[in-house]
Amino acid sequence: MTLLRRSAETTIAMLPPTLRLLPIAGIALTLGACSTPYFGGEKPRDRVASGAGDEPATMTTAATTDTSDTSDTGTSDTPPTTIDTTAADLDPITLPIAGTSVTLEMRPIAAPTGAFYAATTEATWDLYDAFIFNLDTDAGESTTESDAVTRPSKPYVLADRGYGHADFAALSISPAAAEQFVEWLSIKTGRTFRIPTVAELEFLLTSSGVDADGLLEHGWFEENADYSTHEVATRTVDANGLYDVWGNVSEYAKTPEGTYIVLGGSFIDPVADVSLDWRREFTPDWNADDPQVPKSRWWLASNDWVGLRLVCDP
Repeated sequence: MTLLRRSAETTIAMLPPTLRLLPIAGIALTLGACSTPYFGGEKPRDRVASGAGDEPATMTTAATTDTSDTSDTGTSDTPPTTIDTTAADLDPITLPIAGTSVTLEMRPIAAPTGAFYAATTEATWDLYDAFIFNLDTDAGESTTESDAVTRPSKPYVLADRGYGHADFAALSISPAAAEQFVEWLSIKTGRTFRIPTVAELEFLLTSSGVDADGLLEHGWFEENADYSTHEVATRTVDANGLYDVWGNVSEYAKTPEGTYIVLGGSFIDPVADVSLDWRREFTPDWNADDPQVPKSRWWLASNDWVGLRLVCDP
């Protein structure tokens, strides 16, 4: 524990003042009855698996495109009988986010549910920090509308779990926090950002061009990750021009009923267990270790392997 404390203190000292969290010596006061600093996160064998997909399945990633005309461009999770190809008429877009150092690169995707844009990487701490710490406000680049969005409480421990921060995927974000994040980003950019639907995220996986033999080349899993997330866009890009759709952190998708699942596997999963059928349903168990009463609705104290890929409408 002494070594863990010293490592955490060193990490905090390296952060800029606006991003430093509570000093380690004060965490015991924050946690009340807890006598040791809480860093959260489950080990791979302790994770509670919810939903289907515990058994490996044969992976098929060939996507069939029907070029017939269709007027269905909605975002329902019920696939239409034809595939919208209007994304062929859309160009990639680059969106600088005012008040941050982040520029989002978005690629057009022609999916069965209609064309949409997907971020080339998972959402990183660089952007999420600006949201939770009001860095855009401090830079004078916010608006009354963006400032009005409810933002998550500040983390009281190292939110990145010590894996890495700049250019690393943000993790341990609850669905409630993710929804506020996309609302804030929509106001900042004037575009409709959102959590992808299940059908959309499934399509990103099936159309990635990545088969079972290529997973380790394109993603971070138990075999090559050394039990840590990694900087985004450091594995091979897929057929859609996206990085880390498979592995690194599992990514949220929204069901037609308004609930949440994650897809794609993560850095703690054996690659043999990950397939198109791999999925986990969101569960309150992912925050079981939060010592606060009531428990935080913004952070997942018991989950260090879930993140988010941003999508937006054309």
